[in-house]
Amino acid sequence: MKRLFAILLCLVMLAGGCELFTAEKKEETVGWTDGAMLKVGEQQIDYREGLVYLDATRKDYEQYYGTDIWNYRIKTNGDTLGITVKEQVLESIIYVKIVCLRANELNVYLSEDELREVDTQAAEYMQTLEGSEILEMGVNENVVRRVYSDNYLARKVFEQATLNIDTNIPNEVASQHHFYSIALRNAKIGANGERAEYTDEEKAAIREQLYAMRESWKTHSDMYSYAKTKTDDLSMLELMIGKGDLKDANLENILMGLRDGEFSDIIEGENYYYIFYCDTAFDADATQAKKEEIIAERQKAEFERLYEQWRAETTVEVNRPVWDKADVFTVKVEDE
Repeated sequence: MKRLFAILLCLVMLAGGCELFTAEKKEETVGWTDGAMLKVGEQQIDYREGLVYLDATRKDYEQYYGTDIWNYRIKTNGDTLGITVKEQVLESIIYVKIVCLRANELNVYLSEDELREVDTQAAEYMQTLEGSEILEMGVNENVVRRVYSDNYLARKVFEQATLNIDTNIPNEVASQHHFYSIALRNAKIGANGERAEYTDEEKAAIREQLYAMRESWKTHSDMYSYAKTKTDDLSMLELMIGKGDLKDANLENILMGLRDGEFSDIIEGENYYYIFYCDTAFDADATQAKKEEIIAERQKAEFERLYEQWRAETTVEVNRPVWDKADVFTVKVEDE
């Protein structure tokens, strides 16, 4: 079930920054084929496909939050969670359908191996539906296969549409640096969080203590463990940072200037004195991961741009009487 849910929503997550389409609400059913809940362009979508999306979404939510969540009211709009999630699922279906409409012009199709994978996954998913109410509503393996096929195809459209983005990320842009730190408080903090400043003499003593710790630190082979036993600020114990990651530009410049095995001088923060140790000034694995993250962000931005254009060019209508029946949530409106 979790695998199906991931496949169903993979395109929505990949383009998570996109504002999903708000469809025109059609109340009349003139021109609709029997059971159609949605029109995207010239295509009419059967409400049973909506049931598959809804069922997968419901099960995923209930796996983590239980079955009694659907009557919870959302403060921003007053609707129940069930109503809100159902509308989000509708927008996700619209999104996938709009993307799939662009497959032909991008020369994207499913290979024979991918079609076999669709068949396998659809058959496995059908086994999970034994005794399910959506079978009684008409969901069958062909419907599930269409859902899987659409989502595989939409993923391939995303990949093809973002194929030509610039993937050349220089090391100076993505380079990741790994540090440990030891921190000592530069003021007294009371039980209620009130701050009392140390005297100049007390501050000098703390700085001397920190310098002594640095000298002792140099003699240890396990730099992390030593720092962990000494620091007052565990949130800064270990850092992996790159260019632009820190709000404090001065601190970032100091750290970026350290080479492998070097220690910083004492750096005063808002609440602590720090000494940093540079474990590595270039973490190859973390740098590669950062490059992949930057590439993914570029893909996402390009696909958002394309989707906005496709969305504006596509007519979408919702057959509300049919969509309202396609419900697998336990949604009861109760008087408060």
